[in-house]
Amino acid sequence: MQQVCLLTVVSLFVTSAQCKTPGLQTRITDRALEYATEVALDILSKQVTGQQIPDQHGQSGDVKFDITGMNVKQFTKPSSRVSLIQNVGLSWSTSGTGLAIHGDFKYKYRKGIIKISDHGSFDLKANSINFQIKIEIGMDGTGRPTMKAVGCSCNVGSADIKFHEGAAWIYNLFSGQLENTLKDMVGGGNGLLCKQLNTLIDVNGMKSLQKLPVTVQIAKRFLLDYRFLSKPSFQTKFMETYHRGEVYWNAVPVDAPFAAPPLLKSSDTSRMMYIWLSDYVFNTMSYNALKYNQLQYNVTNKDLPSGVLNTTCPQSTCIGKIIKAIGTKFPNTTVMLYMKSTSMPNMTVQNGSTVVNASGDIVFFAQQPGGKYTYFLTLSATMSTTISLMIQNEKVFAKVLKLPISVTVKDSKIPVSPEGLNFIVKGIVSVFVEPKLNELGAAGFPLPVINSVHFTNTQLTVAKDTLLIATDLKYSG
Repeated sequence: MQQVCLLTVVSLFVTSAQCKTPGLQTRITDRALEYATEVALDILSKQVTGQQIPDQHGQSGDVKFDITGMNVKQFTKPSSRVSLIQNVGLSWSTSGTGLAIHGDFKYKYRKGIIKISDHGSFDLKANSINFQIKIEIGMDGTGRPTMKAVGCSCNVGSADIKFHEGAAWIYNLFSGQLENTLKDMVGGGNGLLCKQLNTLIDVNGMKSLQKLPVTVQIAKRFLLDYRFLSKPSFQTKFMETYHRGEVYWNAVPVDAPFAAPPLLKSSDTSRMMYIWLSDYVFNTMSYNALKYNQLQYNVTNKDLPSGVLNTTCPQSTCIGKIIKAIGTKFPNTTVMLYMKSTSMPNMTVQNGSTVVNASGDIVFFAQQPGGKYTYFLTLSATMSTTISLMIQNEKVFAKVLKLPISVTVKDSKIPVSPEGLNFIVKGIVSVFVEPKLNELGAAGFPLPVINSVHFTNTQLTVAKDTLLIATDLKYSG
């Protein structure tokens, strides 16, 4: 059964000291902590209810007793409070927990020649149970978050036991000791509740944190790195975290030769979580894509509709008819376009808009008999693409809004008219480039979130160098 503790919800992201500017930053507010305690108590209730308690054997005066088959029948959720501890983590305290325990008993009473033995069942109600535990949050050597439960304490205010069957006067001889024994089993630093809390945090919580995707492969070639740079920072109303937020070439994970810009500052704490995503994330990906020759593509008729790259055609929509010099020099064949970036595509996020600027060459070849290609034209192309961004299913999605492309002749073996350039831009490049960009944008850019935690009531703000996501959270485990 998938389980998650208080910090699994809270530490969706864990932090970093600002030894380098982060590409991603998060803020977990006290609203998220309050919600997380409710989730954690629901899980604790499921774990404790039905829990088997070890058999107990004891003696009180002339009575020997054995308590067996004990299990928790009911867990009453308490009120709880979480506070942040600077440089440590969290302190979680509750009051008003209740437990109902059912079990079997047998006893032997011996006084002189009088011997009495009997058996039956009992119900114990433990009330006014308070517990407190600290949770240290850190990171391991691989940049993953860690959590550890420390200093658990638990106090049982009262316990009331009711026996079924047997002689009531004998119960009075050992019921007080039995109540104290069971109170000690439930309370204390090594009692039932503290053991369950330690398991909830150290075992179940850590398992859930291991599912947090701090590195994600993209297209089998790139590595999206959300690892943490150091421990979290804690304020009165929130904890803040900082992440690398960089995309590497998977085979050679080396830092890009430029730093992330400063992120937008905000003091808002009205939502559960805030995520600052820098345009540095995209730009490090485009840097490596250019460096490792990923921004190049051969465009042929299979990529475009209706034989537009034919040099001879009965209609007037193929390249050989629009640019007559191509049809004359290379009849009855097709053209291939070799498209490549000549500089790193750069994302700029500012004033409510997101723009990607790119430039490259479009090199034209005519296919010859035998599969050979003859070069005849090179165009320089620049584009400034405006895109819209949206958050859905804990991913960032993009769609092209405007795609102005301009081209100039860089080198040519044939005459090319302005009408011909216009045909190339509108009829060939735009038809190919825009769908490709939208295909990439529709794949989505993953955010580091555990699968069982989802965004709700989400708002996206586009500011200088920053996408700021403000969201509430919903746990569906």
